[in-house]
Amino acid sequence: MIYHELSVWTRGIIMDKEARDVANCIANAAAKVGFHSQMISDYVDDPDRTNCLVRKYARFSDEPIEFKFIYENPHPNWVVLVEETLVKAVNFFRGTADGSGVLVVNSAREPEYLLKFLPEYMLQKLSKLVAVDAVSLAEQQGSSPWMFVRDLGQLAYDRMSTEGANERSAVGIGIAAPLLGALTAATGVLELDVVADTVEERDAFYRGAENHRVLDYAETHKHMQEAAGSPVAGTPA
Repeated sequence: MIYHELSVWTRGIIMDKEARDVANCIANAAAKVGFHSQMISDYVDDPDRTNCLVRKYARFSDEPIEFKFIYENPHPNWVVLVEETLVKAVNFFRGTADGSGVLVVNSAREPEYLLKFLPEYMLQKLSKLVAVDAVSLAEQQGSSPWMFVRDLGQLAYDRMSTEGANERSAVGIGIAAPLLGALTAATGVLELDVVADTVEERDAFYRGAENHRVLDYAETHKHMQEAAGSPVAGTPA
């Protein structure tokens, strides 16, 4: 059975669309190739407030999704952080099975550096840590150097494009595009070209797919345990 839950963590209002685009594009791409899929906005953290933690969700499966009205992903195995300080903000691996979590962080830093902000109980959940400098890889939107807000008018469009309403601006723009590229390439479940077809800024998507750094934590941790002579999970002591 193929089943994946994506949780995208972001900050309310000013970074809302970026997370919504990531979840939307994954859900739409999965549906295009025949998976059962859902994109869900965040009902748990509403009302949405500026800079407060909020989430967007996607899930897809090769079988009908049984729990369509459970809004939070109970067992996320793909997690995207729209900005890097979120790595130490919350337990985003709550419910994740040990050794299964793929974490994608929008950061110019190396994944080894980001790793030190994860406590042991979260490291147990981690399979891969992916760092992608989505800011430098994204298409520049307008004259503002800030990566999230293009201008107040576009931000107003973002606020009108909530779940159940048509998007007022294109889907898969700004930093969402390279984040999607890195996520798709690192997980390897959906084909790059299929996801790219759902993304407005395709060049930035492919830049993210080609320019990210992956730390295979599960494999590295296993080798470290073996070298130290300690038992590896799932093997006899």
